[in-house]
Amino acid sequence: MEASFKLGRIKGIEIGIHYSWLFIFALLTYSLAVSFFPSIYGDWSTAQYWIIAAIASLLLFASVVAHELGHSFTAIAKGIPVHNITLFIFGGVASLSQEIKEAKTEFLVAIAGPAVSLLIAVVSAGGMYLLRGVSEQLSAIFEYLALANGILVVFNLIPGFPLDGGRVFRSIVWGATHSMERATRIATRLGVIIGYLFIIGGVFVIFSGDVISGIWFGAIGWFLQNAAEQSMQQFRMQNTVQGVLVGSLMMRNPPVVDPGISLDQLVQQYFIGQNLRGVPVVQQGVLLGIITLTDMRGTPQSDWPSLRVADRMTPRYRLITVTPETPIEVAMQSMSEHDIHQIPVVANGVLIGLLTRSTIIRYLQLGERAPADVKV
Repeated sequence: MEASFKLGRIKGIEIGIHYSWLFIFALLTYSLAVSFFPSIYGDWSTAQYWIIAAIASLLLFASVVAHELGHSFTAIAKGIPVHNITLFIFGGVASLSQEIKEAKTEFLVAIAGPAVSLLIAVVSAGGMYLLRGVSEQLSAIFEYLALANGILVVFNLIPGFPLDGGRVFRSIVWGATHSMERATRIATRLGVIIGYLFIIGGVFVIFSGDVISGIWFGAIGWFLQNAAEQSMQQFRMQNTVQGVLVGSLMMRNPPVVDPGISLDQLVQQYFIGQNLRGVPVVQQGVLLGIITLTDMRGTPQSDWPSLRVADRMTPRYRLITVTPETPIEVAMQSMSEHDIHQIPVVANGVLIGLLTRSTIIRYLQLGERAPADVKV
């Protein structure tokens, strides 16, 4: 999941928030200010309710970041790079840069998050009791954090993939069967079942009179069911491309463009004439960059005849490139992380091909491994 706003980095891990987090932050703050805290503490001022509610909401999401950092630091300790952490409507997600290869590592990475949340819950409970006679407001914040993190532990340990509990369950099945594929299939099916149970429970709660809680149950169920199915699809996709190299899927001798031609010629001869969305820029055999429809964005059509390709191209030093020996899954990860549709394929600094997202999609749709000598 791509972050809508970047907050910074912690030990090299980018922290960001998805726009959906803003909705849940506002909703949670409102709920705490008008319902949760007034039901326990009836003599605060309106301003106190809202200030304490906002602080508690921020600290809860800080707890979610700590939860994801637990996963991330454990993964890094096991040699697995972590790309980023993104907060979104249902919590947070840490994006690992590669798949976990061992059941034991999967277990340790998965359990680390709930372990951090449990520690926060215990420390918060202690803070609640220590501050009870000192500051009622501070004690209330710690009370909420203890409760919320306790719920976070219980919820995340539900054995439905891709929740932490589902990953713990998968690691156990994986270790018992020695088959990651079988373990993933079982864990994702269980995740789908649990998702549907949440949806059914939400409908029951709605008809029982608690509409808001019922909607939340249904939304969580929908999220779990979809996430489990998508996880299985992603696993199948990774199996399909396992062992496949860029050289077997790249477009050899792709169309290239000289840096000196005008944008008007580029559009007419390449983007329209050959239905391309990106063209490598090459001069005397040397890759200088690439120009895409995105690079053209914001340039008035009246300027196309006077501007050169070199004026709008993405230069070589900013390009993501691969070699023919690069695994397809690595190229796909780069495409996803940088939201690009094509990657130049180079060997000894010379452009020898172009890998496009559409080519990969066609290959995945075929669902079969391409022979090494296939030239797409």
